Amino acid sequence: MKNILLFTLISIVAGFAACSPIDTKDLLPEKTSEAQINVTVTPIDGSNKIILKNNSLEIGGTWDYKFGITAKQVDTVIVPVVGTYNVTFYATTAGGIVQKDVSVTIDNMTYPVPGYSELTGNGAGKTWVFNKIDCGNGNFGKYCHMGPKDPAKYNKIWWDPGCAEGDDWYEDENAAIRFEIDGANLVCKFIPETGAEIVGSFMLDMTAMKLTIKDTHIQDYAHPNTKPEVAASGIYDISVLKDGSLILFQLHNAGWFWKYKPL
Repeated sequence: MKNILLFTLISIVAGFAACSPIDTKDLLPEKTSEAQINVTVTPIDGSNKIILKNNSLEIGGTWDYKFGITAKQVDTVIVPVVGTYNVTFYATTAGGIVQKDVSVTIDNMTYPVPGYSELTGNGAGKTWVFNKIDCGNGNFGKYCHMGPKDPAKYNKIWWDPGCAEGDDWYEDENAAIRFEIDGANLVCKFIPETGAEIVGSFMLDMTAMKLTIKDTHIQDYAHPNTKPEVAASGIYDISVLKDGSLILFQLHNAGWFWKYKPL
């Protein structure tokens, strides 16, 4: 969706540039070089609030800052980034579109980014473990269980295999997952109780309340009662995401919930 919108904005700007009459006898203008495009990307006090500025007033264009796009000459945006990454400016010139990448280094996520801040500890990295409650005395384990087909009903437990089958039922009950930000790379790690980490990535959509995990997995993600194709998708609904609680949901034959707390 972002790429479609970016293409549309570039096309609109290019359309304006093409409105001037051209003498067909003349050759096309020489394409502007990247070095001729003067743009800057400046973090405010090293933070994740950055100023995008096109200093070439005669040249229009579109910014792609990896988490959104803008066609403004000067704009200020907040990004979920810690470290060094590239912001791209697509300049619309008489000779065609010219791409210029600008490297920027962000020291810390001073400004909260909803979802990213809570999940990653403001970009520094955050480790999550199962939020366990002891079985017995009418309690369920309440950290990986079957429930209603509704992400909002995470406290309605239909069946808790950990309590039903014994406290050691879950293979990954003492494992962890960790979310980090490295530049513009969103890193997800599965950390087993013993053995090597499995490193992948994640995507976060706070509008749709979706978390997607790629090339790694969460604890006990493939219970025998779940659908393999759903488990393999790595796409979870977010029931709860705040500093002290993360609850994920997938719809299989019933709802499945995973409940976490920070380590």
